[in-house]
Formats: sequence, C-alpha cells, structure tokens
Amino acid sequence: MNAGKIIIPALTPFRNQQIDAEAVKAMTAYAKKNFFDGLFAGSSTGGVAALSYKKHKEALKTYIENIHGNVTPLAGISRNSLDETTSMGKDAVDFGYKTIVLINPYYHNYSDKTLLSYFGSILGGIDADFYLYNNPGLTGRDLKPEVVSKLHETYSNVKGVKESSGNLDTFGRFLSIEGLEVYQGKDTLLFDSMKMGATGGICSSANFSLNTLKIAKGTREAEESSRKVKELMSIVSTYENPVIHNYLFRKYIVGEEPVDYMKRPYSDLDMPPKQEIQTLL
Repeated sequence: MNAGKIIIPALTPFRNQQIDAEAVKAMTAYAKKNFFDGLFAGSSTGGVAALSYKKHKEALKTYIENIHGNVTPLAGISRNSLDETTSMGKDAVDFGYKTIVLINPYYHNYSDKTLLSYFGSILGGIDADFYLYNNPGLTGRDLKPEVVSKLHETYSNVKGVKESSGNLDTFGRFLSIEGLEVYQGKDTLLFDSMKMGATGGICSSANFSLNTLKIAKGTREAEESSRKVKELMSIVSTYENPVIHNYLFRKYIVGEEPVDYMKRPYSDLDMPPKQEIQTLL
C-alpha cells in the first residue's frame, strides 16, 4: 500500500456565537505539528451549509491567515446559489487560496446536463485548482464519474475528487479516470481505498484523531488504526454532526472542557461520550 495524503475537512469553531480565531490557530498548529497535508476550510464538517455568506467568507479568511508550513490550504466555496458560489470562489482566490473544493448544489433534482453547465460556469472563471466533491447523502444527487470525467477532460484545473458516496465500486470508477486524484471521504473506507490506489483521504475524524493519518501514510499501525476508526465512527455517528466533532476537537486537541462552542441553532452536547473514547483517538 503506497503512502498517500490526508486533508482535514476542518470544523468551523465558534465562541459566543462568533468564529473563534484562537481555536482556528489551535487547529492549524495541530495540522502543522502532525504533518497533515492540507486543511480544507468551508467543509461540510465545518457546518458551512448553516453559515451566512458573511460568516462563510470570514471562516475562509481566518483559516488562510493562520495556515503555515507545508499544510496546503483548501477553500470550500459551495453555496446553493451559482452567483454566490462564484463570488465566494473569487473571494477565496483574493485571500490567497490556490486550491478550491466544490460540491454540486442540493435540494433540487439537477440533471447531468445542468450539473455540467453549473460546474463549467465556475471552473472557467476562477483561476485555481479544483477538487470536485461527491456526497449524495448530503446533496441528494450523485456527481457521477462520467460527469467528473467530462469536466476533467474539458477543464485543466479539475485536479481531483473527494468521493463520499460510501460505495467502493463507485470509488473504483473514479480511480479509472486518468490523471485524476481520488480522495476517500468516508473514514471507515480509507484503509480499503488506499489498497485500491487512492490518493489519500479527506476524513472528518482527522479533526481530533491521528488514525486516518496513520492509515494514509501506510504506517505499521495502519490496520489497527482502521479498526479504531470503525469503532470510533460508530460512536460519532450517534451524535449530531458537526457538534460531536467540535466537542472532541475542543476536549482532546485544544485541551479544554468544552462550553459554549456551537453557533445557533446548534447547542453544546447534553451527554458527551464517555472518557473511554480517548483510547480510540
């Protein structure tokens, strides 16, 4: 199994209903210290769909101002409006991002033809590398390998895809697209995906755990780390997302007893996981 990359789909930390710049600094320091390959601000784990345009833009700016070393900054720019997404992409480039993550719009039942038009409108007008993002569980619509392949052929700035369908057959079809970097977005499938030839993973548990990092890098602990990831995610999945990710980051990375760390309408966890979860991190 070849060594690959791990990118953290970063949470968006809040304190007193405002983005917590000190917690962002803690996240970027954690990424640098542990040699993560990238930090993806504006991610689904970051609760981006619940942010206003202003807060989304603030999150991107706060992260890139604090990312240092060999950690690559990535900007998630996706809004459900084409105009807002395009504008956010231009803002991200102005802030200094050179790599952008873009998911298909949600709620409406878009055809493949419309998705090609949607992505094309953005890809052709923003000077950055792009990673497209397939997560039908969130958008309600698959971004098919055939659509991504067409975009990859047409636009030279389409460099890769984050594949979060949870289907390894679909993952394999993305891997067959020549020259495309393919990242696994499901933590529990990372070990199998790396054996298939994945570029790496963009995995939410990386916000508070080094297990996916060990898997992607092909360490001697990779198989044991995969077992821990499956057990850990079975616990995490019983909680509200992204609340649980923020709680675990605050407690085990920042080292505080988490209080008032979520933006409305979310609230702090009523019944946090037991201390034994630390053995799985």
